Amino acid sequence: MITLSRGLVLRHGDRQLEFERDLGDGRVQFKYLDTFEVCTFKAFRLLKDIFEGKFKPTSIPAAQPGPQPTGHALPVSWSPKQLELIDFRMEFVQAVLNQPCRTYSREQCATVANQVWTRHIDAVRRGERPVSTYKCPSGSTVELWLHTYLRADRNAYALADRRAFVVRPKRISSTVDVIVNQILSKSYLSLRGPSVREVHGEIKRAVEQHNRQHGTDLTAPSERTLDRRVADIPPYIRDCKRLGAAYAKNHWRYSLHGDMSTRIMERVEVDHTLLDIWVIDPRTGVPLGRPWITLLIDRYSGYLLGLYVSFYGPSAATVARALKFAILPKEEFVDALDEHSLRWTAMGVPEVIVVDNGLEFHSAQFKRIGWELRCDMLFNPVRQPWFKPAIERAIKESNRVLPSHGRVHAVIRNAVAPDPSKTSAIIFDDLCTCLIEWASQTHPLSINAKTLCRSWDLWEEGRQSSPPAMFPTQLSGLELLCGLNAYRTVDGDGVFFKYLRFNSEELQDYRRLKHENFRTEIRFNPDDLSSVFVHLPRAQSWLNVPLQRPLFNDGCGLSLVQLEIVREEAKKRLTRANAYEEMEKAIWSLRDKWEQAASRGLRARKDAKLIRMQGLTSVPMTPSSPLVPPSPEPLMLVSPAMQQALPKVMPFPAFSLED
Repeated sequence: MITLSRGLVLRHGDRQLEFERDLGDGRVQFKYLDTFEVCTFKAFRLLKDIFEGKFKPTSIPAAQPGPQPTGHALPVSWSPKQLELIDFRMEFVQAVLNQPCRTYSREQCATVANQVWTRHIDAVRRGERPVSTYKCPSGSTVELWLHTYLRADRNAYALADRRAFVVRPKRISSTVDVIVNQILSKSYLSLRGPSVREVHGEIKRAVEQHNRQHGTDLTAPSERTLDRRVADIPPYIRDCKRLGAAYAKNHWRYSLHGDMSTRIMERVEVDHTLLDIWVIDPRTGVPLGRPWITLLIDRYSGYLLGLYVSFYGPSAATVARALKFAILPKEEFVDALDEHSLRWTAMGVPEVIVVDNGLEFHSAQFKRIGWELRCDMLFNPVRQPWFKPAIERAIKESNRVLPSHGRVHAVIRNAVAPDPSKTSAIIFDDLCTCLIEWASQTHPLSINAKTLCRSWDLWEEGRQSSPPAMFPTQLSGLELLCGLNAYRTVDGDGVFFKYLRFNSEELQDYRRLKHENFRTEIRFNPDDLSSVFVHLPRAQSWLNVPLQRPLFNDGCGLSLVQLEIVREEAKKRLTRANAYEEMEKAIWSLRDKWEQAASRGLRARKDAKLIRMQGLTSVPMTPSSPLVPPSPEPLMLVSPAMQQALPKVMPFPAFSLED
């Protein structure tokens, strides 16, 4: 106990204050012992600071004359048996203190003890209290309890049985204790270390080796003792050493004050996730697969700022497009909904963007996005997602609101999950519309179970007390950063990308200035392949080049995923029609005809040589059976239709060698 009187000394950091005087109006004065500077405090505020630990009492004045009280720390927890013992002893001590005399002898304590015990027995007989397991204390015992109680400044917890708090010395020798600690730290506290039983075997072998080397007769501890020693190791350190720091941080994590956000748009969290649903193409009806969603949320209010749905996975381009969607006003998207009662008022550039440690966030392109928007980037600790809980909760909720059609189910043993590609019935456009409605109309009205607040209310209150939203002066740089990059060669046909040809007169004029083809970087929007951006190295600028002769009669506005799926479907149709087999058959047929024609030509050339050698020898050199029988007109090995069209093709009449 402490009293605001002379003798009270408080420690504040490395300095000490001593009580000086009580001013009488609720204020007290203390002076520093090093400079004797006098400070005035309000009594209630000083006591509050003492209870909070800002000031620590180092010298407490006695509440009454007599010996100084012994300190007893307040208990953390007491068992029912210990509380029953304290209550039993306090009954005798209070009875002695209630006597009118000021001095308490041993005989008087014995008399009071007998009286209290008699009342106790009578109450048990009447059934007013349970039967006690204790005996009637003697006068000397009650006297000892009374002195202990008074020396402790009337602290009732001082009457507890102190044997439960005694720290018993270790019964193993110091040498064995050193061996146990060394093997525990070296073997047990190692990554994927052995079990306690195996470590106990190592300790026994180490003790036996020590006995042989030094001639001692030490005994190894039992396995139960080793279990208690392992249990005394802090569980966080044990898991950190045996299972890794990542597991220990995740298993023993805790939260204190949080991120301490004080206003809206101060801290915005960004993350991606793969939606648990298959969607179909609105044009062809072909299943597209599972899309990715990128979400942005305000940490202070929990209000969703923007989203972006794509099929080409996490990248700096998807984050840039999500940021662009979050920065610009969204009235046109909300007005496109059938019914809407809330406005989506999120807009402007955030102050700090919190991201995880994905590769896309550590790229140079993402760093340039931060430079373009003039905002800071904060990376979350590795494998510690609980430091950005708002976006993790929003990602979980985005998957919960999805329908059952085409939903991806978790793998369960001995159970056949439905195929989402066959049960999918949600069009990609409808998915985007429903997600916008969830982000703008449903999620802001959800009530937090802990704070009992809605994100819509917190956002609107913060918007009223915050300055106007900030917007970038131009978005052309962000448009380029939103595109995915590739490298292609520019020639007379322009740029070929994914079997599409992009060309323009401006691009060809620039190529003519260089007098050669050149390889350069291109940027394309995977959601719209109607044009690409081509980097001009010498001009250090970007040129927008349109698509020429779109494929499938729908090249304008065709996305990269749709293009790949349409090409795959076209390949499947050709495969089902045996188009590849027919093409190979036609090629081999044409090749056979060329071989036959070449053979006939070679034989004709050989016959011509033999005819020119006729007359130089008496041996007839012409074959007995000529390849082509003589006829007044040469034999035409062509079809009738070709014979009719041949005079138009051949301007000279046919002739033979005999003519």
